[in-house]
Amino acid sequence: MNIVPLIIIDITGFFLLLLIGLLLYKQYSRYSTRIETPNGISSLEEITLGDLKQWIFIRGMDKSNPILLFLHGGPGEPSLGMSSSRRVDAELIRHFTVVHWDQRGGGKSFNSRIPVESMTLDRLVEDCSELIDHLRNRFDTSKVFIVAHSSGTLIGIKTAYKYPEKVHAYVGVAQIINDYEHERISYDFAVQEAERLGNVKHKNAIKAIGPPPYETPKGLWDKAKYIVRYGGMLRDSSFRNMIGIILPYLTSPEYSLSEGIRTIMGRGRNFTTNALWKEIVAVNFAEEIDSMKVPIYFFEGKYDMIIPKGPVEDFYSDLNAEKGKTLVVFENSAHYLMIEEKEKYEDVLVDVVLKESQEK
Repeated sequence: MNIVPLIIIDITGFFLLLLIGLLLYKQYSRYSTRIETPNGISSLEEITLGDLKQWIFIRGMDKSNPILLFLHGGPGEPSLGMSSSRRVDAELIRHFTVVHWDQRGGGKSFNSRIPVESMTLDRLVEDCSELIDHLRNRFDTSKVFIVAHSSGTLIGIKTAYKYPEKVHAYVGVAQIINDYEHERISYDFAVQEAERLGNVKHKNAIKAIGPPPYETPKGLWDKAKYIVRYGGMLRDSSFRNMIGIILPYLTSPEYSLSEGIRTIMGRGRNFTTNALWKEIVAVNFAEEIDSMKVPIYFFEGKYDMIIPKGPVEDFYSDLNAEKGKTLVVFENSAHYLMIEEKEKYEDVLVDVVLKESQEK
């Protein structure tokens, strides 16, 4: 008996059931997280920033609440951004109107026709500024809060520095300051952990990657695999936690399945990181920024070895912040403190950042 046709039927049936399950879950997620307050908003929108169509997702219980603009990292891979917002922002949307933006080249805003020459940090900053203007006009407000994560902090801090009149406060989560220093500390950590664990195979593999600077993103990504293994991205790097970051690309009502698969496969990340690479490795805000005209908050995971906090602490110490500065260390977190210490993250944003802005 030829069993090949049966195997093909079984595989086809499995993927068909998986597809149906994902589509049903999308509908369930949309229904179970719907906003029903009279002045609430839940809106997925395509807008033009810098002559390029890009996507934003706006959610809030009351449109009169302050605007919180979240800038995802990656670069070009919007983890804990738009696709995760229904789960991650459930408390924040009671106090803010939260806006997620899939940046030029990332997530829903990726397409293969984006001119690579348009992928610069300055252009992303101008995109961000145009988006802020759009939100200020739409919601009749003078300023917004910026909360940026990881590589999103490159855009966030530059925007707050250049356009302070548009920003209530800036919150850098896993703030990048000096790319070389972050990567050097990260590399040393990986080597030391391999030695501590007595894993000669890993140590040799890390040594083969070599220390920074890296000519291409490949060295960064190869090293990152070991940082993840050693708890430098998530303190609990279990399958459940890892899949919790990736799965929303497939289950989010805001993403089509093709967009989710494309994001998981790294299309936007590869395009964006390669395009920005020379600028990223040259970043050193310690030499570029010595003062800020908006309130500054840095949220740092104690165990973060994707973006180690040492350079942030040095920058914070020297920074002249005209309207105040605050450094918050999350003692039980690594890179994704928004999920590892979710309640603390929410509490500080609401009870400190928002409250202090209202008192000034």
